Formats: sequence, structure tokens, C-alpha cells
Amino acid sequence: AVVSTQSTGLEVLRMEKEELERKAASLEKAKQHYKDSWTKALKELINVREKAQQEAKRRLLQEQTLMEHARLRYLGLEDNKVSKDTSIAPAAAPPPVAAEKREETQDNNVNLGRLLEEREMLLRTGVYTKEDAVIVELNSKIKAIQCDP
Repeated sequence: AVVSTQSTGLEVLRMEKEELERKAASLEKAKQHYKDSWTKALKELINVREKAQQEAKRRLLQEQTLMEHARLRYLGLEDNKVSKDTSIAPAAAPPPVAAEKREETQDNNVNLGRLLEEREMLLRTGVYTKEDAVIVELNSKIKAIQCDP
């Protein structure tokens, strides 16, 4: 009877051991699955960050190109203005007060256009918001030019 009890106890222990081994194998399999999933998620995150960085570089280059074109247009406008001013014959020149006023208005229009374009370009980059100091300063300059008669 003692041997029978011992063999029954031994059999129960073997069954518990096998059950624990199955659970351990299952846990190890789940651990590997989650480890693989985590690794995959990290790789995807790295790819997303790299793509975002590349896109930001591309946008920055595009904005720099736009700035350069705007600068060249502005310089071209100034060159045209200078050549127009020098091409006016002295006899055909309007009275000095009217000419000064017109020149000031033209300067204001050029500056206004440049400031508006600069503000819009900065806002389009997504780096600046309407509350940033640079944009607020541009807005105040734009208002000053618009209010100046």
C-alpha cells in the first residue's frame, strides 16, 4: 500500500512537472513573440523617424530655394526701379515732392510684398506659428506699412 501511494504521488509529481514544463515552453514562446514584435515596432519607428527627417530636409531645401528666388526677384525689382529712375529724362521728371511721394509709395509696396511673402513662407514651413516673435514682428511691420499714407 505504501508503494502504491508513493507511485501515485510520484505520478502526480511527474504530471505536475510536465504541466509546468508545458507552461514554461508556452511562456518562452510568448516571450519570443513579444520580443520579435517589439523589435519590429522599434524598426518601424526608426524608419518613420528617418522618413520624417528626410521630408524635413527636403522641405527646408525647398524653402531655401523659395527664399533664394524671392531674394532674386526682390533684387530684380530694385534693379528695375533703379534703371527706371535713371532712365527718366530730367525735363520729363515730375515735381520733386510728387516724385518723392511716388517713390516712397513704390518702396512701401515693394517692402509690403516682401514682408507678406516672407511671413507666408515662414508660416508654411510649419516651424513658426502666428504667435512667434518673428511673425508678430513681421505683422507689425506690415501693419505699419499699410497704415502709412
